[in-house]
Amino acid sequence: MRLVAFHAENIQPIKLVEADSLSDVVVLAGPNGVGKSRFLQWMLNQFQNPSANAQNWIIVDATSETERSAWGKSRLDTRNAQDVGLLQQTLQRGGRKRADTKSSLLNFESDRKITNIQPYQFSWDYADPFLEDIGWNYGFNTLSNRFNDTVHSIFRKVRSRRENISLHVEEQMRTQRQNGSAHAGQEGLVNGIIINPDDFPDPLVPFKEAFARLLSPKQLEEPDPKKSQLFYEHEGQSFPITALSSGEREVVNIVFDFLLRNPSDCIVVFDEPELHLHPELSYRLIQTLRTAGARNQFIFCTHSAEIISASLDNSVIFIAPPKQPPINQAIRVTENDDTHQALRLVGQSIGIVALGKKIVLIEGQHGSLDKQTYGAVLRGRFPDLVLVPSGGKGFIQSFGSLNDLVLKKTIWGVSFFMLCDADAVPPSRDLGRLTELSQGRMQVLKRYHLENYFLDAEVIARIFEPFETEASERSWLRDPVAIDERLKTIAREILSYAAALVVSAHFRERAGNVDLMPKGCQGKTTDELIALFEAEAASERLRLNEALSANDIAAFTRQTMTELETSLSDGTWRKKIPGRPILQIFCSNKHCGLDFGRFKNAFVKAAEDMASSPFAEIEEIFARFSEFNPAAIVASTQPTPPAETTHSAEAPPSSL
Repeated sequence: MRLVAFHAENIQPIKLVEADSLSDVVVLAGPNGVGKSRFLQWMLNQFQNPSANAQNWIIVDATSETERSAWGKSRLDTRNAQDVGLLQQTLQRGGRKRADTKSSLLNFESDRKITNIQPYQFSWDYADPFLEDIGWNYGFNTLSNRFNDTVHSIFRKVRSRRENISLHVEEQMRTQRQNGSAHAGQEGLVNGIIINPDDFPDPLVPFKEAFARLLSPKQLEEPDPKKSQLFYEHEGQSFPITALSSGEREVVNIVFDFLLRNPSDCIVVFDEPELHLHPELSYRLIQTLRTAGARNQFIFCTHSAEIISASLDNSVIFIAPPKQPPINQAIRVTENDDTHQALRLVGQSIGIVALGKKIVLIEGQHGSLDKQTYGAVLRGRFPDLVLVPSGGKGFIQSFGSLNDLVLKKTIWGVSFFMLCDADAVPPSRDLGRLTELSQGRMQVLKRYHLENYFLDAEVIARIFEPFETEASERSWLRDPVAIDERLKTIAREILSYAAALVVSAHFRERAGNVDLMPKGCQGKTTDELIALFEAEAASERLRLNEALSANDIAAFTRQTMTELETSLSDGTWRKKIPGRPILQIFCSNKHCGLDFGRFKNAFVKAAEDMASSPFAEIEEIFARFSEFNPAAIVASTQPTPPAETTHSAEAPPSSL
């Protein structure tokens, strides 16, 4: 069976969600607090305890002839009491075999505890465990309980297979004794025991293949009942399965349980499959599950941007926060919708909308490191803000598109903000105007780099107080004046480098990209096309010569050097000269004794007790982001469906 539609009202905090035409893979996404877990529990209850209800219902389609025959139709709608009865009969029928799960629901909850497996106490009962009956609602039990049963069943299955092989051999031996070895001496025949491997297939093959697919080059070993647990081989050594990492053990737990059920025509529900897992391991888990069984439908409730982005060719449904009056909070996400295209401008996929309700995009080549620094500086003061590194600074060049398609809008209840280093904004841009056009959602640091806020001699001196003995009390590392002079000396040494950054950025913006694409190039011969390119190249050379005039470069370089030299005199150099190389050189001094990363951590800790925080400007920016109320400025925008899309209030032109 397959879930094809649902409709739910007042599943608090959800007011209304509905969707139809669901595919074999359904991804439910959305920020924390919108009610995804409550909705998932509601959906499980629709299968475990279905009832006829005009406000809350599901529709399922048959995926096998057995289901169609039992129903007398291809679709069940729980608004219909008769269909509810048919669904109950299908789900709650008896006689289910452990390793032959059909037309059922399997639930893998987010609380997937990893517990030690209890050794199985063998008895004289060697019945095939795969053929044992299990209760109809076994798939709703917790995974930790199911996995203990799974491992025991594997050991019992191996022992049962060996018992069956032994019985087969004994039967042939008995037959030979009774027949007096009737075939003895006949040419071309062998007097012996004949065993057809196809009659006794290895039950561990799918488990071994899945284990290798998940954790290669590790390989699952043959289970030894004497050891009471499973072992694997890696680099020629044998290890118990408990030696795997917690993430590896978790995916083995899930997949082995899944394989033992051998599900077909089932609905498989996963709450946060990425929990505790590396993104690559999460990806392997999902791919491995989809190769097992037949005609299964998977429903993933996730925060993983990777899972969401990889599923856009299936049914990705974003659950947005509720509105008044209630409208459908379930928004279908597609590969080509405007929102997905807009987020590509900042190097992101649509999946980031599941991270939180307020997302701060951190610009810069060192975005991931900056995220750690910002997190340390803010010390959890703004838990509603999610920091996301957004790559390089190139997208700032097309600020109009970025602003109109991302920053100015609240996308499905998620607000986007952007924080840039000062060097990200082209010299010709007016910072105040950028902030105004983005309605405050884009902020630029008042200093060249984030590291420029670490050029505080008072804080640096405090870092080294615990490291200095009384005998070295006069050390320059405890003297703010000496530290400040050392930093200024380094700044003076890299003055030409700082000027080169400014000058190159200025003329890079002025010259722009080279564009040789000619107009009217269709239907041309090779020579005609070459002529068109030559004309375009000549035009581009003329434009570049004008943009990169030697006199202009010389004049602007002199002006920049003069301004930076002046900053050394008036004290503004801490804002204008790149702080990252200054600190890196400072930390490389043999007397410092701290690498760059440890220095920054020590600086943040030392700054906590300062009466005047060196990060006050940064804290103020994040406070504005946290207090931002999009409802007071711009109407929410929902790209799909059209009837539910509300466009932003008209804003001033975004081009500068």
